[in-house]
Amino acid sequence: MNTLPTRARVALLGVLLAPALGLAGCTDLTVDPYSAVTPENFYQTETEVIAALSPVYSQLRATLWAYHNLSQVSSDETIIPTRGGDWGDQGRWLSMHRHSWSPQLVDLNDAWTASYAGVARANSLLRDLEPLDVPNKDGLVAEIRGLRAFYYYTLLDLFGNVPLIGDEEGEYSVDPDDPPQTESRATVFDFVVSELEDVRGALPGAGAGNGGRFSQGAADALLANLYINAPVFSGTVTASGLQPGSPRYQDAIDAATRVINGPYSLNQGLDAWYGQFGPDNQDNPEHVFVVQHLAEDGYGLNFGHRWSHYNSFAGGGWNGFSTIAETYTAFDGDPRQVIFMEGQAYNHDQCDPTGLLGSECDDDDAINNRAGDPLIFTVDFPNGVDGAATEGNGVRVNKFAIDVNRGPNGNHGNDYPYFRLGEMYLIRAEARLRSGDTGGAVSDVNMLRRRVGADDVDSIDLDGLLQERLYELTYEARRRQDLVRFGQFTNAWSFKDASQGYRVLFPVPQIQIDASDGVLQQNPGYN
Repeated sequence: MNTLPTRARVALLGVLLAPALGLAGCTDLTVDPYSAVTPENFYQTETEVIAALSPVYSQLRATLWAYHNLSQVSSDETIIPTRGGDWGDQGRWLSMHRHSWSPQLVDLNDAWTASYAGVARANSLLRDLEPLDVPNKDGLVAEIRGLRAFYYYTLLDLFGNVPLIGDEEGEYSVDPDDPPQTESRATVFDFVVSELEDVRGALPGAGAGNGGRFSQGAADALLANLYINAPVFSGTVTASGLQPGSPRYQDAIDAATRVINGPYSLNQGLDAWYGQFGPDNQDNPEHVFVVQHLAEDGYGLNFGHRWSHYNSFAGGGWNGFSTIAETYTAFDGDPRQVIFMEGQAYNHDQCDPTGLLGSECDDDDAINNRAGDPLIFTVDFPNGVDGAATEGNGVRVNKFAIDVNRGPNGNHGNDYPYFRLGEMYLIRAEARLRSGDTGGAVSDVNMLRRRVGADDVDSIDLDGLLQERLYELTYEARRRQDLVRFGQFTNAWSFKDASQGYRVLFPVPQIQIDASDGVLQQNPGYN
């Protein structure tokens, strides 16, 4: 049975059922015990189990703040300048870009707790289901384990060496007298890979986003990402930098090919490519695994608010996130440069500056800054980024277009694709190139170039492949991974000097180490 709840029902059940299931722990003896919701009397049908899954899914939205920001702002794709008194935050955002963060950075703990909350929700549901007999139990358990593997993947990516808590065999079960120890990054990598390989056969082979559910395609896409990053993810980071592990390029080719041969299709044409990130991108044929959103308070995607100016639409954006000149100019000649907002700014409620998703803008749609002067988004930051940046300094990344039907407080209806078909071609191209198959790599890259109207390339090297990943995947939380894998993450770029080799991993949040009474270990270089 693959009937899915509606988008609104999935979102709302995550709020309603989490406290409802918590009633099982009530100790008030005046409460009728038969009215309590317990695993034994609630999980009677597959629909009820799917409903209980929604808190595990709803936690995915939390990863789109700290995890996404750490992935983006630590790379050359994103910078958040201090604009007078705006976005100062004690240097928090610039420390991310400049690689001067410390273990006390609040975003580290936010990312850690967001992902471990997802792990905890998955573990709780697995424990509840273990003694029960419910329809499609194997498939539902596989789905929960797949989601848990995804949350561990985010921890593996950022922190490397983390505890594994509550696998199905109890090896990492929670015991107050024996708290979980920090595992090596290679151990966490092996665990995540083995979980996905073990459950993929029991997952549905659904496509078109699968209504946000974790499918075989999602498992394969995540495996492809893990395999292409295997030298990093299974390697060891010392105070001097990364000591790579073994590559798994054929595994990456095989996993990516399974997705490419699956029930997905590339969006053809620049408008369709850009539209897959827009507010009407639900069930897009290119999307493999998405975080669903609704244009309602508490359920939306706030990417459009992060970059847009206070006057960009009714209610206004937050005027923070920008990109640096090198990244913007790297797109010269590539049609996908359409994601950037440069020059005169416009009211997005009145027009679409790209002209791809709505009416083109004219002079009547132009907007001013807060001083009443024309708002011009500039490529450069003439006065720097440490407080003297103006409201208009910095090109903006409008990849996830403004939703004119958005809810309050930055709640846009755009779904966020963590994995989509386009990236699978790039993973396969890279694995082929690193394995000596340049022709196969060129073929895969040209599939993506043709669909947006870019000219074919006759040959490609690793620098060119990294550039193609920039064109295709900007602002999709891949750039940090890519720069680490290609050995360029600690290089210098605008407003950032070369950084220490150990910064290819973030530190374990100091607050977590302190709370563990020394059980958790800090990553090398941060002691």
